[in-house]
Amino acid sequence: MTNNNIAQIDSLQEYSKSFVSSIPKTPMGKYASIIMLRETKSYAIFTTEGGQQQDIERTQAGLTHSDPMDRLVMFKRKQVAPERRTGKALMRQYGVFPYAMINDRVVYGEEAKKKDKTKRKDDCYLTAGLCGHCTDCMTYGYAAIEGEGSRRSRVMTDSCFSVRPYALIQKGLKFNVIDEKKQTSSTITEYDYTSPQVFLPAVVTTVDLTMDEFVYILINLMRTTRYGKESSRQGFMRNHILAVAFSDMELFSNLEFSQCFYDAFESDTNIDLLKVFLSKKNFDEHAPAVIQNLTEDFNGRLQIVTNSDYLAKFGNSQPTNWTDGLDVILSQTRNLSKDESSLTEFLRQLNTQSVTFARAINNK
Repeated sequence: MTNNNIAQIDSLQEYSKSFVSSIPKTPMGKYASIIMLRETKSYAIFTTEGGQQQDIERTQAGLTHSDPMDRLVMFKRKQVAPERRTGKALMRQYGVFPYAMINDRVVYGEEAKKKDKTKRKDDCYLTAGLCGHCTDCMTYGYAAIEGEGSRRSRVMTDSCFSVRPYALIQKGLKFNVIDEKKQTSSTITEYDYTSPQVFLPAVVTTVDLTMDEFVYILINLMRTTRYGKESSRQGFMRNHILAVAFSDMELFSNLEFSQCFYDAFESDTNIDLLKVFLSKKNFDEHAPAVIQNLTEDFNGRLQIVTNSDYLAKFGNSQPTNWTDGLDVILSQTRNLSKDESSLTEFLRQLNTQSVTFARAINNK
């Protein structure tokens, strides 16, 4: 595969040096980081299984404000698992499964169903049913599978933290059940919930992806809306992509991202962190300066792609390594995601590349 990507996201072509031309066998150090805000749009629960208390960590409030503060934590697994499920559902819906590996060819649909089951992959699912060959397995990685080895993830996601103190963004709620015959009610459950409109700054770092694999990760982030415990009834979230950064090393941690926002809000006389909520507008106002503050002493190559509104906030002092173009990247990705025939072809071709690579490294 060349950098003339099958996804036809032309706006990414000028950043082709930040992607690999084919899936690499060894690390290449090419990073493309998605800088974003995760925003709860309903009540949500971020806790380990079986726990009624949400996950909290005591940290320094800001990078310059040294007071301790309890923060809500959204652990890595609570982010990655829903996004992987989104990608797998897409591949099932648009005809990637089943697929069969026949000599040097990968076939799909009815042709794949005719093949012997030993040569066919009917599905791939978390966590015990990973196939070790598909696009999801090749990008997000997998633990040891008998006869397949293991694959390290090329999508690096870390736990993210709330900007405001946990006490201000949580609410204890009780739920009752009604006995229709006895006409009585009783409490069936009580949990701590994260309130709506809570923001969790995050960076999803991809390393050594092809341009098409990067588009696949973007689609998953743009499509995934349910996170946390009891996500079938709550946990609706929006992923707001603020910028994409191309570099040769990682940018900054999620905790640093939240702490830097905290410092910015504390210094803004128009923002009261003790109020009921922060708005997306508050984050948009400070995001360019926050990102610039966190990257101004960056030790490697760095190009940040964002939107014109963010660039305008720098006035005449716009950093030379910041550029416009994010809206076009997201628009082209969104258009691909909407077009059934294009998305089907894209996912099948991308999966063919993954399967071909997986077979080659496993000598199968």
